Amino acid sequence: MRIISDETEHREKRRKYLRKILQRAGRALSTEELHQEMLEWADGTANPRTTRRDLFELKAEGFVEKVPEESGQRRRAHRWKLGKGSFDLALSPQESMTLSAIFQHAERFGFWMDTKELTKLREYAAWELKSRSARHLVAEGRIITGTRFTVLEHGQHDHEHLKLIQGAMIDDHSLTVRYRPRDANGVECSYLLKPLALAYQDSNIYLSAFVAKETWHGEAPDPGLPRGKYSSNGIGKTCALMLHRMVDARVARDAIQEPEGYDVRSIEVQRDLISVHANETIELVLRLKENLHNRLTENALAANQQVERDGDRWLLRCELLDTQGLRLFLMSNAADVEVVSPAHLRCHVREQLETALSQYTC
Repeated sequence: MRIISDETEHREKRRKYLRKILQRAGRALSTEELHQEMLEWADGTANPRTTRRDLFELKAEGFVEKVPEESGQRRRAHRWKLGKGSFDLALSPQESMTLSAIFQHAERFGFWMDTKELTKLREYAAWELKSRSARHLVAEGRIITGTRFTVLEHGQHDHEHLKLIQGAMIDDHSLTVRYRPRDANGVECSYLLKPLALAYQDSNIYLSAFVAKETWHGEAPDPGLPRGKYSSNGIGKTCALMLHRMVDARVARDAIQEPEGYDVRSIEVQRDLISVHANETIELVLRLKENLHNRLTENALAANQQVERDGDRWLLRCELLDTQGLRLFLMSNAADVEVVSPAHLRCHVREQLETALSQYTC
C-alpha cells in the first residue's frame, strides 16, 4: 500500500483548491489574485513562491493553462485559466471513447449549441484518450456515429431562449413567450406559462409547458376548431412548443403552480410531443418477409415481442403504443411487412399506400 506523507497530501489539497478557485471564477486570474485566495484558504500562511510553483506544476500536468500576455501587461504577471484536463473525475480510455461518441451523436441531432457549453468536457475526453492510446483516435475519425436514415437539418432556435428556459426550470420561474403557432395564418401569440420539461427529439427541441394565459396579436383562432400542432391547447392546459418558433422569451414575475400530477411520460403529455393515436397500447400483429425478420430479431421492435414461423413468412406479435413513429416505421418498410391487426392500423397503412401510389405513373 502506498503511504502518502502529510506534505504530499497538503500539496494535493493546495493544487485542487487552486483549480476550484479558477472553476468558480469562470475567467482567467492573475497569480496575485490566486495567491490572495490561497492566503484566505490557508489562514494567511501561504507562500507566494509555493503558489507559483503549484501553478507551473499544474500547467505541466495539463490542469491549468497560462493565458498569453496582453499588451501593456507586466512581463512576469502571469494569468491562468483551467486546462483541458481540469475536471474532478477520472475516465478510462474506454469511457473517454464512449463519451466522445455521445458528444458526436448528440451534435448530429441538434445538441451542437449545448455541446459548446461543454467544450472542456469534450476536450478532456479527447485529451485523455489521446494521452493513453497509441494513436489519436478522435482526430483520425476512428470513432464515428451514424444512422441509415436521412437526418433533417436542425431547427434554428435562439440559444439565448434555451438558456433562459433552462434557468427558469432550475429556479422554478415562470415565463412569457411570444410564439408563432402553426396553422394560425401567421398571427403570433404571447403565452404566460410554466416551463415543465425539455424534449430533445429528432432535430428539434420542444418545451412542455402549462399555459396560464394567452394573448393573440391579431385575429384569434376559432375556439371551436382544433389547435395547430405544437401550439397552445388553450388556457389551463399543457402543450408542447417548438423552440425555433419562439420569437421572444422572458422571465415572468407571476408565480404559476405546476399542474398536479404532471408526468412528462404520461400519454397526455406525450401526445403533444410525439403524436400518440390511442390512450392504451395496441396488440400488434405483423407478417414479415425474411429481410425484416432478420432485422427485427436482431433489433427488436418491442421488448415483449414474440416471433413464429408462418409458411414462408414470420408472424411478430407485441404490445406497444400506436405512435407516429410506429406508423412511419411501417410505411418505410411497407414492401417487407403486412399489418395483420389491429384493423384500424391495417386500414391506415393501406390508405396511405394508395395515396402514395396515386402520385406515381410509369
